[in-house]
Amino acid sequence: MDRKANRVLEQATDVAAMEQTRRTFEAAAAKMAAKLTDGVRDRAVAHGPRPQPTAPTHTQKPDAQHAPGRTPGLA
Repeated sequence: MDRKANRVLEQATDVAAMEQTRRTFEAAAAKMAAKLTDGVRDRAVAHGPRPQPTAPTHTQKPDAQHAPGRTPGLA
């Protein structure tokens, strides 16, 4: 009976240790995510807004027709 009690106690300890490890990893991941977000925000503020892309220069002619089922430009 003593062995069984030790086994149950050992399993409970393992579960508690795993739960503590999970909480530790979650806290570390949240801290890293916050640091990354702060770094992205800091860089955005330091470098100003990004220029907006201009209209594409390789526009297709409105009257151009392609064969059905084929993608233009791909061989």
